[in-house]
Amino acid sequence: MTMRWTYDTNYDGVLERVPEFVMFGSDEIRQAIPLAEHAHPGCYEFVLVERGKADWELGGAVYETRGGDVFHTRPGERHRGGFDVIEPSKFWWLIVRAPEAGWLRLPPEETAAFEQALQALPRVMHTGIAPVKTFAQLRQSLQREDGPFRDTEVRQAIVELLLHFARQETSAPAIADDLLQRYDRLTERMQREPDWRPTAAELAKEAGVSESYFYRTFQSHTGLSPMSYMERVRVKEIGRLLAETDEPIIELAFRLGYPSSQHFATVFKRHTGMTPSRWRLSRRRG
Repeated sequence: MTMRWTYDTNYDGVLERVPEFVMFGSDEIRQAIPLAEHAHPGCYEFVLVERGKADWELGGAVYETRGGDVFHTRPGERHRGGFDVIEPSKFWWLIVRAPEAGWLRLPPEETAAFEQALQALPRVMHTGIAPVKTFAQLRQSLQREDGPFRDTEVRQAIVELLLHFARQETSAPAIADDLLQRYDRLTERMQREPDWRPTAAELAKEAGVSESYFYRTFQSHTGLSPMSYMERVRVKEIGRLLAETDEPIIELAFRLGYPSSQHFATVFKRHTGMTPSRWRLSRRRG
């Protein structure tokens, strides 16, 4: 079940005095829903997760977001939900055209500053949920019937949100090249041996760093925590085997270290939005 509210200028009407505004919405997802690969030519998209978590795939990387995180895409970038789905969560999203002359009625020097700031944003920012108030105000403005200040309120809310994002600074730790190489070797082993189940402490020892530093830098490098990364690798591997073989689901689950087929089915559905049997059937039909 999904509770959704959207304003799409393709269907709900263009705001003639705010041509930069393209689309806005909020979703409260109770069960994973599909989100296939797509792009927004000429537009930025910002997604603020208010509650829950969501994974995003872009350019071969996976980005994990939780409550208070903002994920964004730049114009034309193709992206999708992890495993083509969005997990149970509540989030707000905004699509606006990229800065150009006259953008949001700002003077040229401010437009240029925004353009530079947006291009430099980290892929995921932690803003907390303070922007939710502005998102809610934007929704209220869009829900009103046309009035003398409606477009002004919409423009003001968009500028306020973009200012909030543009002022964020990434605090991602710098990672030495030799450590990055060790992390790459670790992830290669995880993919090569999906049944491997080391602890975070064991991974940190193999990388030659403290556990706390390993956790922070591994997540910065891959977009996922070590345990989440390994879980995702296992689910992806079993998804492949379900599609390509007739091996019983319970045997696949045990082979990759799940204590029961029920536990595995729960994990698999959380990632993909489908039971293992339904996934197998859908891939065979495809």
